[in-house]
Amino acid sequence: MNLYRGCTHNCVYCDGRSEGYYVDGEFGEDVTVKVNAIEILNRELNPKRKRTPFKRSYMMPGGGVGDSYQPLEKKYQLTRKALQLICEYNFPVHMLTKSALIQRDIDILKRINEKNRAIVSFSFSSVDDDISAIFEPGVPSPTERLKTLAVFKHEGIACGMFLLPVIPFITDTPELIEEAVRKASEVGIDFIIFGGMTLKEGKQKDYFFDVLKKHYPERITEYQMIYAGDKWGQHQANITIL
Repeated sequence: MNLYRGCTHNCVYCDGRSEGYYVDGEFGEDVTVKVNAIEILNRELNPKRKRTPFKRSYMMPGGGVGDSYQPLEKKYQLTRKALQLICEYNFPVHMLTKSALIQRDIDILKRINEKNRAIVSFSFSSVDDDISAIFEPGVPSPTERLKTLAVFKHEGIACGMFLLPVIPFITDTPELIEEAVRKASEVGIDFIIFGGMTLKEGKQKDYFFDVLKKHYPERITEYQMIYAGDKWGQHQANITIL
């Protein structure tokens, strides 16, 4: 569910910045708030209004173009209201976020977990606080995210780490991957999902390269080689033929 369109977390690598998602305004600053989302969700989840009710599958109130717990959620509470409906209609839920604000809704998530099942996951590019400050400027540090996951684990809720996107040549080193797995294990995280980074031509790639030039200029040539205009922003294997 994209309850918000756009995101002030402003992660440098976010593909929501690319033209294909049609997010209005300046990505990272301007956000569209879907103020009628809860009304529509209630209509969609109510089995009395649907000829074919939804299957009993996990609901995920978080989308690809906006974190459901970005700062505007404090004011509009769309995510909290969505969780209340999900609880009322007896669906399980999987939350994916970078924000410690999710701890505000631990009461509802515990009720959902008792009735059906709840999963709380956080996404990381690494567990290095200094690197995160560069590439994820608007979100809590990895250290704080891990502490928040520990709170949910203590309450008996399954927790996951989405180690994605790892950033080529920067956070995909064996040392940083091993550190992420070790810290996840210390918290008791139940699963880790790993994924790479896409860079689509246009605004997303241009913005990322601007940050790369400032902080990691020595990596520019490598990025130009592996991100060479693929339609979907996938990196290409860098193969040397001897």
